[in-house]
Amino acid sequence: MQHSLRRLLPVLPFVSFLMPRPATAQTNAVTGGNGDNYTINGASAPTLTLQRGVLYVFTLSGIGGHPFWIKSSLGSGSTGHFDTVVTNNGAQSGALFLNVASNAPSQLFYQCGAHSGMAGNLNVITPAAPTPRLVFVNVANFITVRSTGTNGWNAVPEFKCNPTTGSWNAVTGFTNRYAAGTNTTTFNRLDVFCGSSNVFIRIRNQSN
Repeated sequence: MQHSLRRLLPVLPFVSFLMPRPATAQTNAVTGGNGDNYTINGASAPTLTLQRGVLYVFTLSGIGGHPFWIKSSLGSGSTGHFDTVVTNNGAQSGALFLNVASNAPSQLFYQCGAHSGMAGNLNVITPAAPTPRLVFVNVANFITVRSTGTNGWNAVPEFKCNPTTGSWNAVTGFTNRYAAGTNTTTFNRLDVFCGSSNVFIRIRNQSN
């Protein structure tokens, strides 16, 4: 959708995402259950879906003799243990922390270090990105663009002189401020590159 800004600067807003936004920590209660399987959040040996960019806390209670391991492959003892951004792997009390990285494998497991059959699946997914909207554009001595955003995201402006040809160019020297759900991005006019009547802008949102 093309926006005519005064008589000088038509703008073509376009928003895309590179990474999902990190979410807040999620807590899961782990107990020994019936001795044959872990009980997590009241369910016996459930398959859990984890999102990349989210910190998961597994609180361990009553699992003495059943060390709780996060693994990339199943095996006896600590075989296959997955220690990337995992704290207290193999613990039997307290809490285990799993901060699922953006490059985490799509399949992980939890498994008892003493009983190999006491295990379950952890499916790792990339969450759907939020949908931002361009809500304000102002052209004066400099350009100000406001777009809906989320904390942890940065709005990156790019431009081209002809919307149908050429690649998008990076805007240098811009500032971006996030407050109250809105990114406010400010940068110098681009007349020096495209003249005063044929500049097209898009906002590319990416995680910090």
